[in-house]
Amino acid sequence: MLIDSLMIIYISIITTYYILVNATGLAINLYCKRFDVKRTEDYQPMVSVVMSCFNEGETVYNTIKSMRHSDYPVDKLEILAFDDCSQDDSFDWMLKAQQDFPHVIARKNKINQGKAHNVLAAVSISQGEVIVSIDSDCIFDPKAIKELVSCFTEPKIAAVGGRVGVRNANVNWLTRFQTIAYALSFLVIKSPEKIFRKIQCLSGPLVAIRRDCFNEIKEEIANRNFLGIKITNGEDRALTQMLLLKGYDTYLNIDALCYTTVPVSLAQYTKQQLRWRRSAIGQYFQAAISLPKMIVNSGILSTLFSIMPIFVLLAWNMLVITSWLAGKVIFTMMAIVLCHFAFGPCIVLAFYYYTRQSKQWDLKNISLFDLLFCRLLAAFWYPVSTIVITLFAIFTLDDGGWVTRESAELPLNAET
Repeated sequence: MLIDSLMIIYISIITTYYILVNATGLAINLYCKRFDVKRTEDYQPMVSVVMSCFNEGETVYNTIKSMRHSDYPVDKLEILAFDDCSQDDSFDWMLKAQQDFPHVIARKNKINQGKAHNVLAAVSISQGEVIVSIDSDCIFDPKAIKELVSCFTEPKIAAVGGRVGVRNANVNWLTRFQTIAYALSFLVIKSPEKIFRKIQCLSGPLVAIRRDCFNEIKEEIANRNFLGIKITNGEDRALTQMLLLKGYDTYLNIDALCYTTVPVSLAQYTKQQLRWRRSAIGQYFQAAISLPKMIVNSGILSTLFSIMPIFVLLAWNMLVITSWLAGKVIFTMMAIVLCHFAFGPCIVLAFYYYTRQSKQWDLKNISLFDLLFCRLLAAFWYPVSTIVITLFAIFTLDDGGWVTRESAELPLNAET
């Protein structure tokens, strides 16, 4: 039957992508270090760290403190912290940081604007040759800034991202799951993109951009929309894609580290994934529209890694539709779970071997049991996430705001 043939095609797309990305990423990490960017510590320009905050409380002070304790020269590092109408004492902690540490500027918005506009406002009064955008709930390794800046050794590299680890990894099963997911994402999934200098999404918690490159896209950031719908989420992915479409390169330095606090409840986690998915959908389809330009600027192989997530998302949703038409939804979902169980252990063992060989100290805490346990959870979570969250995200693209915060939220552009 046609429907059965389509189901086989969709399952093949999903499985092939899963195996290809993981196997390629692990092989690159183990055997292709020669493709890494050559770094230099001689380049030490003025750096402006910009940060947007909403309802972080004392956490924002600890974030600024960890950044201010960077081993980068004190007189070449300024921090600009913007409070986006927090309803708690976040701004008081910002003012304390401004008092306690040198070269810290704290500002509070009169209206809620969202991260993108806060970053634009901070950049407009900054002095740095390199702009470093950070999240307000992270703790930074002292070497993070130096590691980011050291990678600007190739003229085409416009932006360099760091690796995000998890501070609260051992709270419960969900935080352990996210710890593994973060590690796999930064150390495996993004590795093929590193070779081409075409990282598709430099993570928002820690990313450095040349000022002149940022200036080329700031109007696009300010006016970002999808099919006329204003988008306020996912600035990191959007910014990265804008730079790539300009013909620039992007890179990931896994030695530039920061640590974030991840959701501890399923409700919080789902909200976070929904926010990320809204951003991804807009950018994925924007990438499809810009396909000819992507091929010219990035090459065929890099473009393939860029657009494959689009086809996988579509394949997941088409798989549900076709299996529903054939009356085989439960059978199909079980088949997908079994595919995870069949190939998952191979990926787990390979990644475990990599963690033992790696110089990344935080990977040593990841046990083989944690990896197998998280692979089991992923087998059930990813089908639900890819289908349900994707569909909900499509119908709520115009829903802005800081959806991961538990405190009462102001509507976009609401008066304080």
